[in-house]
Amino acid sequence: MKNFFGFRDKNKNKVDDRLDWLISACAVILPFTTYDQLYLVYIEKQTAGVSASTWFLYGALSIPLFFYSLKRKETPMIILNGLWVIIDWAVWIGVVLNT
Repeated sequence: MKNFFGFRDKNKNKVDDRLDWLISACAVILPFTTYDQLYLVYIEKQTAGVSASTWFLYGALSIPLFFYSLKRKETPMIILNGLWVIIDWAVWIGVVLNT
């Protein structure tokens, strides 16, 4: 069945396929916006201005979001929150080791 704009709907909730693709791309790209923090902490060994407590909280709070994504079986959210868990804890570990 085609929607109002002439595109085929993939989902039963009438969400356009292109929106699914965009969300999937964002789920992979968004966590890597933290690359600069990882670079500073691991490559340049600079931890000034990087709060260990903030990154600990980011990491801790991303875990329930990841499990909620698993429960809901939403692949883009699983990818997004799984990457956030990894990256948040990686920054926190780097800050702790380099302080």
